[in-house]
Amino acid sequence: MTTPSKRQISENRRLLQNPYAFLDEEGNFSAALDIEASAEQISANRLLLKNQYAFDDGTSHLSAKLPSGSSNRSYGSEKIQSPKPNGLGYRGIEQAARNLQKTIWRRRRELWPDGVPNDPVELLEPSIALGFIGFEFNMVDTLGQYSNGGTILEVAGIIERPEKRVRISRQLPFNTQHFTAAHELGHAVLHDNIRMHRDRPLDGSGLGHVAREKIEKEADKFASLFLMPKNLLRTRFQQYFLCDKFSLNEQTIFALDPAESMMLHECKKTVRELARILASADSYNGQYFRSLAEQFNVSVEAMAIRLEELGLLEV
Repeated sequence: MTTPSKRQISENRRLLQNPYAFLDEEGNFSAALDIEASAEQISANRLLLKNQYAFDDGTSHLSAKLPSGSSNRSYGSEKIQSPKPNGLGYRGIEQAARNLQKTIWRRRRELWPDGVPNDPVELLEPSIALGFIGFEFNMVDTLGQYSNGGTILEVAGIIERPEKRVRISRQLPFNTQHFTAAHELGHAVLHDNIRMHRDRPLDGSGLGHVAREKIEKEADKFASLFLMPKNLLRTRFQQYFLCDKFSLNEQTIFALDPAESMMLHECKKTVRELARILASADSYNGQYFRSLAEQFNVSVEAMAIRLEELGLLEV
């Protein structure tokens, strides 16, 4: 049997609208490394599942927790410094996300002993980060439903702090599952007082919504900062759009979409509208690429908000 490539796995996950496709039938990650498994089996499982913590334990369960029984790979539950409850704010949340990213990066060779992924975005996997800080992570068929203003919605995610467990529903689209998992990661890092908490479907499009509770805004912001680090995103933006700050003019309009250049030139665009165009663009100046939203596994709206937040465009 030919081992599928990372690109094939990624494409299949996108087609299935499931960022955690190729897990076991239960969708579970268990806790321990099967020390009797061969290196070849371990390597194959990691590659197939795109999960460096995945190991077959003989019961069809998989684990995103760090292996603890091997002298060579005894990581334990990583303690990530987070801001105090009265210290939360944009900078505090950004620092907490950055602390986690830096710790994962610093230990990347331990965490990916078969080879560190070439794309740094692959290190920003919420299920892996949750395992890294000692949380069990499960994908489940459903978490139930709830009513909101007469509309029935799927419960998207649940965090249970006493059990150190996060569950995500499979009923939702790819980007919603991914962002919701990062949102629960935010709760795990930032909010020690949460015991059991349910979340509605999240894809990052509601960032900054005034009606949301404070802890929900904080977890949303953490998810955005963790999934779309400013330095990495700026580098990609500059690579594809050939500038530090994008503005619409005759040259950039033509480079963005030669076929629709007249329409773009005639239409007045807001910053958010332009941000959406850039977030979803898959070509510029004759160069083709996966859109920034696709590369970072977020919705177009979440990416647009982040581009605007970083001041990468103007109208």
